[in-house]
Amino acid sequence: MTELVDSPPTGQPPAAAPASSLSPARRWTVRLFLVLGTILAVVAIFAVWVNRQVLNADNWANTSSQVLANDAVQTQLSTYLVDQVYDNVNVAAELAAVLPPRFKPLAGPAANSLRSPAESATKKLLGRPRVQDAWQVANRLTAQQLIAIVNDQSRFVSTNGNAVILNLRAVVLDLVQRLGLPGVLIGKVPASAGKIKVLDASEVSTIRSGASAIKGLSILLPALALSLLAGAVALSRGRRRGLLLWVGIDLIFAGIAVLVARNLLGTNIVGSLVSTESVKPAASAVWTIATGILVDVAQACIVLGIPVILAALVAGPNTVATAIRRTLAPAFRDHAGPVYGVAAVISGLIVLWEPIPATRKPVLVLLMLVLFVVGIEALRRQTAREFPAASAAAQRAALVERARRAGTSVAGRGRFTRRNGEPGTTASAATTDPLDRLDRIASLHDRGVLDDAEYEAQKAAVLASTR
Repeated sequence: MTELVDSPPTGQPPAAAPASSLSPARRWTVRLFLVLGTILAVVAIFAVWVNRQVLNADNWANTSSQVLANDAVQTQLSTYLVDQVYDNVNVAAELAAVLPPRFKPLAGPAANSLRSPAESATKKLLGRPRVQDAWQVANRLTAQQLIAIVNDQSRFVSTNGNAVILNLRAVVLDLVQRLGLPGVLIGKVPASAGKIKVLDASEVSTIRSGASAIKGLSILLPALALSLLAGAVALSRGRRRGLLLWVGIDLIFAGIAVLVARNLLGTNIVGSLVSTESVKPAASAVWTIATGILVDVAQACIVLGIPVILAALVAGPNTVATAIRRTLAPAFRDHAGPVYGVAAVISGLIVLWEPIPATRKPVLVLLMLVLFVVGIEALRRQTAREFPAASAAAQRAALVERARRAGTSVAGRGRFTRRNGEPGTTASAATTDPLDRLDRIASLHDRGVLDDAEYEAQKAAVLASTR
């Protein structure tokens, strides 16, 4: 006799078609789209970072403030500012001019002895709000100057070929005053003191072309990467839910690849630009802070891949996903309001959590909410097609029935001995009785677990096994 088996619910789709169901050309096209989409996603993350970091004055200024707050950077910058004072002003001569004649020979040693205290005082000075504000203003002006060049809006720079300069002269003058040096020194500090060249005149045209390309690529590359990944899913007829899983994995891989590349590039760039060991901590700190937005974008890509994977798993053809949809079917069909209410609560908690910077931007939050609602509605419709007659009571009864049968199956694996010592039958032998099986089929049909067609098929199978 054959054993009773559960038939798939009405409307349940067949198992996903194997890869061989796709033509070789389409199969290789899908693979190519996945690979190209992943590569473009990696490049797109870098393009978005450069566009946001370099071509946004606010981000540049905010990053510069974080750089100045770093201890290693403050140490190197204080040394640079003090050197600017000593390189542009003869401190020893100025001290000798105000000292009595008999103390004038001490002006040189006094000037040298002031250097170390001056660096310590400067480091403390850099932590004060007034200096940090001046630093941020100087960096914002520099960023605006660079952006004007990129947009070909700076006629002064383009016609005269001047370089882009970070002007810290105001910080140098403030340093002279706070060190208690003679006030006459302020007038003797040249206009070139404290100026750091950011962009040379010969590099203006190159930067302008590259920045214009970055602005376009920061929009084009993400759209193209997502289009290729979506195209791979669209071409995979019969196994699209399986491909959706790979899309999520590819997005997570792209984010992780960027984070790994950031660490490798940071080590190589710092090592190539800085040869002095004492300066490397500051340079490493600058790289870490300057690539903070890069980390945010990469993490956003990873976070985007997680719900894609979850959606593919829940909507997939595997046994666990099918059981989840069967369990959720009554709630999706009969209680749509509470379902969307729970979704709204989850969305609100994610927005309050702010796992990625995108959750702080209203437009992106609205877009994610729309996609979330579309996903839930698609899942509702899928469960409605697969389990049109499912009810909460029927699902509970089915779960109880499966648990009972599982327990019976486990108990039936052992054997018992009759009182006369003869070997007995398994504990589940009673379940092979045709009448018992017909009774169970009728019970499942009455509870709605089996529809009419399934009931007739199971009954016919039992009757055929008795002939």
